This record gives sequence, structure tokens and C-alpha cells, in this order.
Amino acid sequence: MDAAQFLMQFEDRMAPHLDTYEQVIYLYVVRHSRLVGQDEVVIGFKSARAAMAFGVGKAGTPMSEGVCYEKLRSLEKKGYVQLLGTEQGGTRLKALLPPEIPGLLTGKASTPSPSLEERDFFEIAEHRLLILEREGGRCFYCLRSIDANNYVIEHAVARPNGGNGYRNVVAACRQCNNRKGSTPAEDFLRTLYREKLLSADEFEGRISHLERLRAGELRPSMASKALNPPDADAPAG
Repeated sequence: MDAAQFLMQFEDRMAPHLDTYEQVIYLYVVRHSRLVGQDEVVIGFKSARAAMAFGVGKAGTPMSEGVCYEKLRSLEKKGYVQLLGTEQGGTRLKALLPPEIPGLLTGKASTPSPSLEERDFFEIAEHRLLILEREGGRCFYCLRSIDANNYVIEHAVARPNGGNGYRNVVAACRQCNNRKGSTPAEDFLRTLYREKLLSADEFEGRISHLERLRAGELRPSMASKALNPPDADAPAG
């Protein structure tokens, strides 16, 4: 076997589907069989587990025998090893190499998508458009109509204290973005109310909307068409 090619295929195609113990066991079996030119190997996991990896409990403690056999069965179910029987010396098994696993190399590599909470809605153009869509085409603060040609993305809590998550960014008009600066969102809304740019009902509605924003209730739609706009390079502030 080509060890370099195997390691790349393992890392890119197999590892994303395996937990840590499954990876350790699979690599141990490969090391003592396919890597030395043998298709099958007999391993006594009661003792071999101590040579694989430390467990997640007390420092220096190997995985338990029960966990080891549980992970072996999981590897078999996923099609990565074949359990061929039990002998006096232990379990006879065969580890399948990536090219021998049906569909593994022909499918796309598994790359976990970031969760909604991990996504950046300030720096990424198509994500900024989702925030504009979430606001319904109106400035989060003064409710002025805005669109993809004149909006900016504003932090409700100014950086560095605030992040770029959907709980902290809003679509705003340029006037509000320039005036607000690092002013807390609640204080800026009160300023707009005092200047009669918001009615009493609008002010109360904006404060309620701000609370919902921070609570994570105003989620942008990741299924939106805005993820693939003709021109996603909208301005940000």
C-alpha cells in the first residue's frame, strides 16, 4: 500500500465519519495488517487497547474493553472493517482500505458546515444580504426603506465587545450607521424617538425587536435565494 496516499485518503474521506476511538482502532488494525502486507490480523483487544490511546476519563487510563468492542462493531457497521471471527489469540479481522470501501472515494469529501451560530454575517457578502432580507428591506433603527444598493451592516454592540453573528448585526441606512457609531443600540433608539424620527409605538417595537435579536429569535433564512444573488458584493459598515 502507498502509505502517503492512504493517510491523505483516510484524513480527507474517512476521518470525518469516525469518532476518535474509531479512528484509533482502525489505524491500529491497519498498522498491524495492511501496512505490513497482511490482509487479516488477529488482535487481542483486551491487552491491545492499552497500546492505542488514553481514554477520556482518568489520565493515563486506556479505553475500556467494552468501549473497544463497541467501536469495533461500529466500524463494521460503517463498512470499514470486517470481523471474521474469534480465536484463542483474539479477534480476527480485516481493515478495508479507502479504495475498497464502496462509494468512499467517488463521493464528495465530507466537510461539516458551520452552524448558524458560527457563521459570519458581517464579512461574508451573501450572509450580509440575508440580514437585509431579515429586516424586510428597512433600517433596523429608523425603519427607512433600504435595498442592496444603499444598506450597510451595523453592529448592535460595537466591536470588539460584539461579534459578527446574526444576534449582533443588523441592516441599517447609512445615516443611522454614521450617527450611531459605538452608542448602545437602546440609547440610539431613544435619540431617534426624542427627535421624533420614531413614534412611541415604533420606539417600543424597535426595543422589543432588539431584545428578540439578542435572544436569537431573529434568525436569517439560510435557504434564502439571497445566498446566490447575481451581485452579492453589497457595502458593509
